[in-house]
Formats: sequence, C-alpha cells, structure tokens
Amino acid sequence: MQYLVTAKEEKFERVRTAVFVDYEAWFYGCRNQYQADPDVVGWFNHLKDKGQIDDVFFFADFSHEAIKDHIVKLRNISNSIIDCSKGDKAKEYTDFIMLDHIYQRLFRQSDIKQFILFTGDSHFQSVVAFLRNFNEKKVGIYALEGSLSPLLAEASDWYVKVIPSNGRYEGIKNALLKNLKWICEKPDAVPTFSKTVTVVARNYPEYPEQEIANVLSGLITKGMVGQEEALLPHSGVTVKKLVMPKEETSEVPEKEETRPLPN
Repeated sequence: MQYLVTAKEEKFERVRTAVFVDYEAWFYGCRNQYQADPDVVGWFNHLKDKGQIDDVFFFADFSHEAIKDHIVKLRNISNSIIDCSKGDKAKEYTDFIMLDHIYQRLFRQSDIKQFILFTGDSHFQSVVAFLRNFNEKKVGIYALEGSLSPLLAEASDWYVKVIPSNGRYEGIKNALLKNLKWICEKPDAVPTFSKTVTVVARNYPEYPEQEIANVLSGLITKGMVGQEEALLPHSGVTVKKLVMPKEETSEVPEKEETRPLPN
C-alpha cells in the first residue's frame, strides 16, 4: 500500500496521456528512506482510474543486482522499459535518456495532450516549462515524499507526493519517536544520533541498527526530528542533540490530504 499526499490539487484530465517514470530514483528512494519497494501496480491502477493512458515508460540502470529483477515486474504494466545502464562509465544517464524520450514523444505525437512524470528532480523543470508554456500541454508530477524539487513543483500544473508505507518502517519510526519523546522530557538528557540508534536497536532487536539509522535520517530530513548543538555533561564536548520539534511550529501544507491508493 502507498499513500498520496496532494499538496497541489491533482487535476488529471481524461485526454491522451504519456507517462515517464524515473524508476531508478523511485526504487532506491523507497529502499533507502522507507525500506520498501515501489507499489507500481497500485500507482498504475490509480492512473488508469484517472485518465486515458497512451503509454508508460520506465527508466533505470537495471545492471545492478538490487534492481535487475524488477524488469520482469514492470513488464506486467508496460513493454516500454528503457535500460539506462552506463557500462564502465561513471556518468549517470537515466535523466538524460528520459528527457530525450519526453522530447521525442512531444515532437512525434502531437496528439498527446498530457504528460505525467514520476520524478522529483529539478533537472526536469525546463522540459515541464517547455511543455506547458510553448506547447500547451498539461503536466502532472508524482514524486516520492521528500524528493520533490520546489522548482519542479512550481513549474507543473499539479503535483502529488507518494509515501510508501509498510509495517516495518512504521514500527521503526514509532519506536524512535517514542524513545525520543521519553528522553527529551528529561532536562539534562542529550540524545545523539548514534546513541539513539543503539538504544532503539537494543530495545527492539528485530530491527538492525542500519535500518534504524536510515529511518532516523529520514525523520531528520523531513523535520519530524530536529538537531541542535549541545554540551555533553561532564566532558563539555559539543555534539548534535536530537530534539522533538514543537507541534505548533510544524509546517503543514494548506489543503493537504492523505488517502490510500486503491488496491
């Protein structure tokens, strides 16, 4: 199950639509931030219910062991799977290849009225602006929560943030927040990143320390856990102390709603 958090109303028009997915970023973002796999089927079913899909293109470097088997899964949705393997070259080509396919589809099929991109990368701001401003195309963006560039969001007609959800991630997040809430209520406590990971791993042995560290990093990035400089008692060493932001200062997007994708 995944969730959609709509911050700029999803205005999906029922016109001929081409969809372009940076699957590489989606896959590794889900794995590193949420310890989950992309729910591609749930997302695609959501798209089908919304509009007239002409084709869906998936882009990734499938040469790596972690992602290579996903080609078979993606073929259940589309045959337009573009392997962006770079061989022995260090340069990443996925974004460039995806951009090239977007421009090709624009110039070869003028009857495509709507372009949907699954990416949060600011590299796509220019093509989105070109599609909208000079070709009168509608452009919607889906992006993993925490990865959407503000510039790309502003350039689009609408955007939707996708949050993968699994019991393991939620369990680790809740364990971390419970521990921090308890320790932060002690006036002299100085919870650090590494100490918090160690304590939670000891109290919840079903979760490896690396997974706990990944989730905690994500909570810090999203502003759910803060950091400030503090002195360790007795030693006087300056460290980064974890803090729980006050609820009243949290930023909540206006008119934001969360709803599950259909199964």
